[in-house]
Amino acid sequence: LTALLFSCSENDYSSYCPTWKGFTYKTGNYPDYVSGNPRNILLHPGDSIHITAHQKERGHLINATSYTWTISYDTIDVKSGERVHAAKSYTKRTNYDGYIDGADDPVCHMLLPANALPTESGKPYSVTFVARYTYSGQGVTIETGNIVDNSAYSGTITPQSGPTAGGASGTLKFSVEEK
Repeated sequence: LTALLFSCSENDYSSYCPTWKGFTYKTGNYPDYVSGNPRNILLHPGDSIHITAHQKERGHLINATSYTWTISYDTIDVKSGERVHAAKSYTKRTNYDGYIDGADDPVCHMLLPANALPTESGKPYSVTFVARYTYSGQGVTIETGNIVDNSAYSGTITPQSGPTAGGASGTLKFSVEEK
């Protein structure tokens, strides 16, 4: 009688969302982007801004993904003539593991409206980033993954994870002044 022993490698079916370094940004129009100072983000009404959320470690076994970027600012209400808060949002849906660019660092191109008002002292505006991931495996809890003291990156991004889905939310603050 001969005994056969087989060695099977264990497959990793754990799903987890990425961890994050933070944001970088450039202003201007392609291809003449200018990299901005990560510690003092200053924009002008009408500026084009290109923001990248940099992943520290890529996620694993993720399918349906959405990234929502929202830029918040103050403007003058046309009807009342008073200062009001406004926001513009952009959402991209993709498949994290299923497309060539699905797992790339999320990017957004936004235009700060020409009617955006200068920021008031001590009250910066913000760009918020929200990522939502649907897992294709068993979800695991991940560490925060934030690098807030790294001078190469701005803002903070905090991941959240659960058994079937995960996500992240982050904020990048900026000031606006007249040209």
